Amino acid sequence: MLLVLSLLIVILTIPFSIILANEDTQNLYVYSKQLIFGVLIISSIILIINFLFPINYYVTTSLIIISILIILRYKEKFISPVFLKFIIIQSLFLTLILSESNVYRPDAGLYHLPYIGILNSEKIILGLSNLHFRYAHTSILQYFSAASNNIIFGDNGIVFAQALIAVGVITNFLSLINRFLKKKEFGFHFYFIFFVLIFIFYKMNRYSEFGNDAPAHFLFFFLSSYFLSNFKNKDKFIEILVISIFILLNKITLVFSLLFPIIHFYVNKVKIINLLNIKFSVPVILISAWLLKNVIVSSCLIYPVNSLCFDNLKWSNLNK
Repeated sequence: MLLVLSLLIVILTIPFSIILANEDTQNLYVYSKQLIFGVLIISSIILIINFLFPINYYVTTSLIIISILIILRYKEKFISPVFLKFIIIQSLFLTLILSESNVYRPDAGLYHLPYIGILNSEKIILGLSNLHFRYAHTSILQYFSAASNNIIFGDNGIVFAQALIAVGVITNFLSLINRFLKKKEFGFHFYFIFFVLIFIFYKMNRYSEFGNDAPAHFLFFFLSSYFLSNFKNKDKFIEILVISIFILLNKITLVFSLLFPIIHFYVNKVKIINLLNIKFSVPVILISAWLLKNVIVSSCLIYPVNSLCFDNLKWSNLNK
């Protein structure tokens, strides 16, 4: 059963990536990147929807329908032998990771699971952090977890978010390693991902300990590799920016991730006018929605930085 659910979660997640990373190339590297972007886009969509509606079965069922429609629209991409190979590999990875985790431990009962429950039952709540301060600095991945609690997966869907990030990054790195070996390219990038994979397999092999920290670090490794792969490609600036913002919204202490898009911007002399397209709206909307959510929940743009809090809102509680 877990294998089937893993297969379905991969199939339903990837199609949303076309908003940001729509590529015609079909290989494991591209699909793994699209899986990561799919998680990112769905999380962002759910964040925005929650301003108006609870993330109930009506919302999550609508996402399933949209995903199926995208698959049918781009069937040459999503109904192919390469895609089938990819989803089988990913589902096996997911099954292995989840089956070795007997319980979802890290901070789950304290605020992860309660916050997901709130998302599923309520639209955004004014001053929610006054109920528990941890609700002011939740991860954006909790929004993906809330979206995965649907008619197909039920409550079991909430465990997939962090695992999808992990298997997406690992598959991405393994496909790069294979590419470098075939071309006999043993530069800095090869050794970087080689040693990162060793670190992952040695230190990040227990899914029950992932919490919000592990996916943020997985994404940071992915951002570093993606930056190296596209150091001179100005067309990838927005994707690099979005990944860095998403890392920030998972773990605020990784704020230095923003150095990557800043360096990429100046190295490639990206022109502002070239950014004015639909893709650029993704990072703008994402960071704007997140900051607004923070203010509504906690009265702070970034909690708990006192200088970034408003003290004149009815739900302000600067004593905390």
